[in-house]
Amino acid sequence: MITAWVAERGVQLGQIATEEKSNEITAIPALLETLDVRGATVTIDAEGCQKKIAEKIIDGGANYLLALKANHPTLHQEVITYFEHAQQDRTIDAKSLATHEAADKGHGRLETRASVVQR
Repeated sequence: MITAWVAERGVQLGQIATEEKSNEITAIPALLETLDVRGATVTIDAEGCQKKIAEKIIDGGANYLLALKANHPTLHQEVITYFEHAQQDRTIDAKSLATHEAADKGHGRLETRASVVQR
């Protein structure tokens, strides 16, 4: 099941079942088709970090925030390189960056999540 929420209101906007032998990657665009996301910021976990999903959100008139994990090595490195170069070239002022890091231990592993957002 894929569910769309307005988190700050605790309201469910829509839900769609994934097809048998399918996954979230194909269900997310189908759910987005049913929603008016104009002017919204859509957030999706790392499963939804896909070009077609980002395009569907943009086509709907929304912004997006997609989680990115190191299992997308090329894109992951491009994002790291972008922020490193932008800070060195001063095209991004360090004061305009909001950062947060959190570590969780579970499922037999330590997970570290780092966020860098340009304001």
